[in-house]
Amino acid sequence: MVTKLASVTSGDLPSSADTRRALRASVKARWSKFTDFEIGALADNADLINQVAIKYGLELTRAKVEVADFLKGRKI
Repeated sequence: MVTKLASVTSGDLPSSADTRRALRASVKARWSKFTDFEIGALADNADLINQVAIKYGLELTRAKVEVADFLKGRKI
């Protein structure tokens, strides 16, 4: 038995801008103390780690664990 896979066009995939927007919305939902401006200004995952540590008064190692668990390999 041969199963045909449906073809996927680029129109079916979310754009990188949509993906970034969704991730930033997830960041806002997870860490509500951040403003939209602060979330938009995040440069990379390390920046998110540092900002979470500062904003929530966490040790850097704890912030790294929380952010890594949240991002699951995704990049800001």
